[in-house]
Amino acid sequence: MLHYSFDSSLVEITEQKNEDDVTFTIQIKSETMRQRWKQVRFYFDDNKDYTDAFFYSHIDGHYEVIVRNDAVLPFLLQAFRYRCIESLAWK
Repeated sequence: MLHYSFDSSLVEITEQKNEDDVTFTIQIKSETMRQRWKQVRFYFDDNKDYTDAFFYSHIDGHYEVIVRNDAVLPFLLQAFRYRCIESLAWK
């Protein structure tokens, strides 16, 4: 199983696993972190697979990202790459 950690002073991430996808709810607490998540979003918006991750911004400032099950690892790798999460490990 894949585990990740994040700095809760900068971001809060919760996830809900569904049959075909995983929904990540992300509450961003700093402008620096917001810019990092924008880089993750740009990566997925710019690739040729348009159904791997859907990003939704909510009026209260949190984000919802729905990621296909087969794209969770690439999503978390990009989040790690842009320092949105601090660690990523198999357990």
